Amino acid sequence: MIIFVSDAYKEDYIGGAELTTEAIIEDSLLPVIKYRSHEVTLNLMNQYKDSCWVFGNFFSVKEELLVYAAKNLNYYVIEYDYKYCKYRSIPKHIELEGSCSCEKTRHGKIIAIFMSNARKVFWMSSEQRQVYFDKFGFLSKSKNIVLSSVFDVPTMNYFKNLKIPEKNNKWLILQSSSWIKGTQDSIKYAKKNNLDYELVSGLSYDKMLNKLAESKGLIFRPLAGDTCPRIVIEAFLSGCELILNDNVQHKNESWFKDRKTALKYLDKRTKTFWSIVSNSQVDGDTPQLNKKDSKKQHYKIIVPFYNVESWISKCIRSLKFQDHEDFQCILMDDMSDDNTREIIEREVGGDNRFILVKNTSKKYALENVVEAINKANPENEDVIIILDGDDWLSSTNVLSRLNEVYEQEDCLLTYGTYIQYPSGKIGIEPSRYPEEVIKNNMFREDKWRASHLKSFKYILWKNFDTQDLKDTNDDFYKTAYDQAFMLPLLELSSERSVYLDDILYTYNRSNPLNVDKIKTKEQHNTMLTIRKKKKYNRLPDAHIIR
Repeated sequence: MIIFVSDAYKEDYIGGAELTTEAIIEDSLLPVIKYRSHEVTLNLMNQYKDSCWVFGNFFSVKEELLVYAAKNLNYYVIEYDYKYCKYRSIPKHIELEGSCSCEKTRHGKIIAIFMSNARKVFWMSSEQRQVYFDKFGFLSKSKNIVLSSVFDVPTMNYFKNLKIPEKNNKWLILQSSSWIKGTQDSIKYAKKNNLDYELVSGLSYDKMLNKLAESKGLIFRPLAGDTCPRIVIEAFLSGCELILNDNVQHKNESWFKDRKTALKYLDKRTKTFWSIVSNSQVDGDTPQLNKKDSKKQHYKIIVPFYNVESWISKCIRSLKFQDHEDFQCILMDDMSDDNTREIIEREVGGDNRFILVKNTSKKYALENVVEAINKANPENEDVIIILDGDDWLSSTNVLSRLNEVYEQEDCLLTYGTYIQYPSGKIGIEPSRYPEEVIKNNMFREDKWRASHLKSFKYILWKNFDTQDLKDTNDDFYKTAYDQAFMLPLLELSSERSVYLDDILYTYNRSNPLNVDKIKTKEQHNTMLTIRKKKKYNRLPDAHIIR
């Protein structure tokens, strides 16, 4: 579970920080709960003491709670401005009071300590980070990363697909009541240089992007350090010329040199964030292999689905986010009649690792899995992963983690631990099969344990008869499909199966079409039938069909 804290969210106010926070949340692979800063209490912190916290604009969180968090919570900070200053802007403080020495105040010191105890601080720009380092030298020894502004996937797709039209001669100036945005200074610059300008405000986001796309340029001259203003990035990606001053603090970043570089950089920001935050929750202190010594494992990821338009984006993104990129994904559409296919085509784009198969007759999950494995044409050592289309992987290093396990354990099969969405509860089914069960081949008599994430080597799949996946009418089972193939594979692999207590899978319980909700009795009866079938014996290594 990830707990976000912010003064406001996108639904409260459409600002740069709120849009960045929302883009990050939308790409979370773990369940998220949002709290506003004024809602945070000591009881709330204790309630979620074992969860991961992310603090965005937390100006309204009480100082005593920041001190408690620094001592007791596992948390990250996204710093959008300068919270150690009571005005969140040093020049504004100087403008209003003549000087700023907030770094010496109790408030300033608490903010600095709070940041130094975070697992990592994400900054908007290198210049912003350096201001903090100059005031609080000890922060330079903490874990820091420049994140920059973050854009959601639809916005990034818009910019990547934008054909920049012929421009008019208008220079845009943001009309803002915010002192820092420097509207009047920008107007003076335009008048002094005889530039044809237009003030813009109150436009919808889509209309604002259209306005930027057709306009010659943007004049943006803030009166104080603006850490990473989104409108400047949006104008840049829209092909606008830029007239900026030195208070635009990201303008000298290496990624901001040309449009192509900026698109590539910005396209990876949520992945960068979650590769740090979610991975720390999933694998904790799991030792990492030296990648130079690790062999390259290829994965065949099978995704059966039906009407999952609300969740398929997250499923696909969880695969595209993986730091181990050597995989092929077969998406089996079991005659969806919603917008799932269109969403898949948009999310996949030109990524040829993904293959979409559209059924012309209803087959249900198990038959789709069998057909997808055949279509994938795997090699013996390829690892097959089963991922339902309304679920997703829980971190960006799931495949890397499996890579370690298959290499270190020389196993043929893994099963593991999942987290439920949206509750954040850990699944109660998964656990390690006792040695007695494995030794005496009693998987069918024991309780069901081999839940998500399920993976196995194709060489194991080759050694059992898929006819055992069918009922007396020669039809593939329509429910309990995971037990139908996992029990035989467990029997064949025996002690070469491995249970992982890492959280590698997010199991979506919000889908009203979950089989256990609509076909409970049928699922139970099918499970009993499967468990009465003839067992497989452990497959001696020398007898594996190759």
